[in-house]
Amino acid sequence: MFWTIIVFILTIGILVLIHEFGHFITAKKFGIKVLEFGFGLPPRAIGKKIGETIFSLNWLPFGGFVHLLGEDESDKAVLKDSRSFASQPVWKRIVVVVAGVFMNLLLAWALYYVVLAAQNFSVQLPLLTQHHFVGVNQTNENFVLVSSVAPNTPASAVNLQAGDRIVALNGHFINNSQQLIEETKSHAGQPITLTITDVRKSAFKDITLTPRVNPPAGQGALGVSLSGFEMANLSYETPLQRLFAGPIHGYNLASYSFEVFGQTISQSLAKHDINPISSTVAGPVGITAIVGEILKVKNPLVPFLDFVAALSLNLAIVNILPFPGLDGGRLFFLAIEAITRKKPHPAIEKYVHTIGLAILITTIILITASDIHKLFT
Repeated sequence: MFWTIIVFILTIGILVLIHEFGHFITAKKFGIKVLEFGFGLPPRAIGKKIGETIFSLNWLPFGGFVHLLGEDESDKAVLKDSRSFASQPVWKRIVVVVAGVFMNLLLAWALYYVVLAAQNFSVQLPLLTQHHFVGVNQTNENFVLVSSVAPNTPASAVNLQAGDRIVALNGHFINNSQQLIEETKSHAGQPITLTITDVRKSAFKDITLTPRVNPPAGQGALGVSLSGFEMANLSYETPLQRLFAGPIHGYNLASYSFEVFGQTISQSLAKHDINPISSTVAGPVGITAIVGEILKVKNPLVPFLDFVAALSLNLAIVNILPFPGLDGGRLFFLAIEAITRKKPHPAIEKYVHTIGLAILITTIILITASDIHKLFT
């Protein structure tokens, strides 16, 4: 657990630092004075001034920030300062605001490229909706997986294990779990041959066992529980597909996630139940638990990089949403200024962002409490 927490802290630290570095480096490039580069949110725990910038570590471990001169400021003298963020042309301010999101996208694209290259540019994704992935060759197939194996059963006797994929019975392809159940029942008391493999079909083998005629209640003829679902096989084959595999895969996962999340929200509204939504959202505690599960895998590097890429992609998407306190909220005010050619009142904008930040922190605390509750239920 100790190393899981350390890995989690380092992972979040890297994502936050890369995001804030985007703001920092573009501000410096435009000559804007950076007052503070903070990891975590205030109150400040420690800080050291290097040059004109304070580099700080703060008590609330939820993200980070870069504080620019003239940002959320109402003092007219500061607003007019030549090195103030507020005195810059609107296009420069837009570049500074979106730079953090762009850095997280770059990291996600780079990591996805590494992950795909490590798997010969071929991946599998469970299809929760009938989604079409763009820029990649897609073939869908049905999976029948063993979820669990009861002890002292025909399945356990031949070492059938959870995670095994059943592809055929007596040489006939199995298309879904119901077909397997019916075929097994029709051969009760007779030896059958199952062809099994792993999820990626790297190796096949045949096992022979005899379904029980009168199995115990809840066990079935073989003594296994099954799960059936559709899987999308994605393959980046052409040189162009492989060249842009990172951004394409990031786009595909983002669009697919939005589609699935939208479906989840619709289900929650239809059932008047928030549980489907809360089960798909994780905060710091939930993410730490996921990291712990990944580290238990025999070869965790590729799954871990895939997970970090997903975190970086989600951080970019969430930050660009037009919500006060986020980069997208600031971009919204800048867009209004660019269209109307009038700056919103600084005090009003500061007030709006402060309220938005308070709502965000409260939301994170509630999600964390939900994560803790899930661990003990």
